[in-house]
Amino acid sequence: MNLERAIQLLDKLPIKNRENGTIHNFTLFPNQRVFCDKIGKQISDIGMVRAIVLKARRVGISSVTDGLFVPHCLSRPQAHAKIVAHRADTAEGLFRVPRDLAKAMPFSVGEIMTRKIVFHHPAGNSLLDIATAGSVSGGRGLTLSALHLSEAAQFPGDDSFLSLLPAVQNGPNSVVVIESTANGRVGLGKPFYEFWNSSVEGKTGYIPIFCSWLDDPGCVRSPEEARDAPKTDIERSLMAKPFYANKAQIAWFRHTLESQCQGFVPKFFQEYPHTPEVAFTSSGDPAFTEDEIAYVRETACEPLILGHLELKDGKPTVVHSRRGALLVWELPVNNHKYYIGADAASGVEDGDFAAYAVLDGTTGHMVARFAERVHPEALARELWMAGILFNKALINVELTGGLGRVIQRILRDDYHYPELYGWKGKDDRPAGTPRTHAPRGWETSSYSRRILIDNFRLSLRAGIKDDLGGVEVYDRSLIDQMDRCTMAEGMNWEVEKGHDDILFACMLAVTTCIQYPPPHVGVRSRRPDTEADDPKSRMPIIVKNELPISLGDHLRQLERTMKRAGRPESLEGI
Repeated sequence: MNLERAIQLLDKLPIKNRENGTIHNFTLFPNQRVFCDKIGKQISDIGMVRAIVLKARRVGISSVTDGLFVPHCLSRPQAHAKIVAHRADTAEGLFRVPRDLAKAMPFSVGEIMTRKIVFHHPAGNSLLDIATAGSVSGGRGLTLSALHLSEAAQFPGDDSFLSLLPAVQNGPNSVVVIESTANGRVGLGKPFYEFWNSSVEGKTGYIPIFCSWLDDPGCVRSPEEARDAPKTDIERSLMAKPFYANKAQIAWFRHTLESQCQGFVPKFFQEYPHTPEVAFTSSGDPAFTEDEIAYVRETACEPLILGHLELKDGKPTVVHSRRGALLVWELPVNNHKYYIGADAASGVEDGDFAAYAVLDGTTGHMVARFAERVHPEALARELWMAGILFNKALINVELTGGLGRVIQRILRDDYHYPELYGWKGKDDRPAGTPRTHAPRGWETSSYSRRILIDNFRLSLRAGIKDDLGGVEVYDRSLIDQMDRCTMAEGMNWEVEKGHDDILFACMLAVTTCIQYPPPHVGVRSRRPDTEADDPKSRMPIIVKNELPISLGDHLRQLERTMKRAGRPESLEGI
């Protein structure tokens, strides 16, 4: 199929307007044009179409895909194009587009029926038909040349839409278009979410295409309805760079939010996202709230040093290296108290990453992190050097699984490292309680995992409030893991796609700081200055009683306030 000529053909054929039901020529809308431009380039590059589309509702991707299936079947004999939707009524609704186009042809294309079209060819007829996801589960017995999977995030079954992909010929002129609005990160929507992310990472061969409601000319109302815009933080965000929404679009946003989404903003962003991140964050069951994610994105910045640790004259030193696994945002400061959380791994190729995060408990800044596929002995050496470098930091290693115990033994017996975390016990004894002889390190359970995320979110909320102090993270990889973190059954958190090593290590460091707080010292600068190290930027903020307060003090004070009021099951309302 020649895409350019196919689009020219569609432009001469009638289609029903989605808004008012009138008939007009099939002229492409902006999102449809973007879609066609991207698959056109893919056809030029590899001779076939493999695309996954994350979209807002009613932007026309289904219509243009199913419309293009008509010239696909017209232009070649023995083609078989199939439209698959999650429900029968949806599939029948989608089929109206190619059926109406086929009827409008100036010549007879073949047999046009309720659920299929047979295109006559001397060398063998072609077929365009529809099905529901449940009726073609597994794709067994199918040999397709084109496949449209509509609202794929709604498909039922363990394999969902993925089981249908092998049914399509992997040759020239074949077409697969997977399109959907988001449906969360877990449950039915999980396969689509994971396949989208893998495609973004370039692992599937499918081009990811995002279609925003802001590019849809139908998403407007009279600007007079939004004369006072921007009125909320969300409206300010939409009207600012890089989205530049106008008042007509804000008027549509307000009307749709109330009329279709019952005023529930996450529901609106699921149905009508303006970024992929918003679509999945709003439609899933995220572990972190939108304002928490927005807060950490605001603090994200490039590291001061990318490198690794070496011993020079017997002292650990940060050495610049382009491929280093250590990122450093701030170098050690005298009299500051540091904490290191560590997550071990086996070190095998394609396995999990070993990671550690360094937190300055004096300021609340995450000042360094390491992530690499290294074996426990190598991670123990890295931790020893990092601990010494950062003023004999208190190191907390996750023990569960046995690898952490190897690291603990090496730190204790081989390096004689003096500052190892001691588990306070199930009751999470308050600060100031002497350490016990319990195993040194962090024992992970459903209970202790909840302690980690509660403490971490508590520290983020303190940072958002700004006047209370709190944690600041600068690492974009950590933020990405936060963004992919969901709350699973039993209120346990997990990162549904990819690794959780950096996030886990950072949570460990924050919890260690809360349990073993630093002495009273100065608090925070807004973010590290990577261009100049101005001593004034490190001066403590003095509060009214002239006793600067550490991160741990801030968080414990906030936690005591929560407990007096009856601690909520969720931190949403803090």
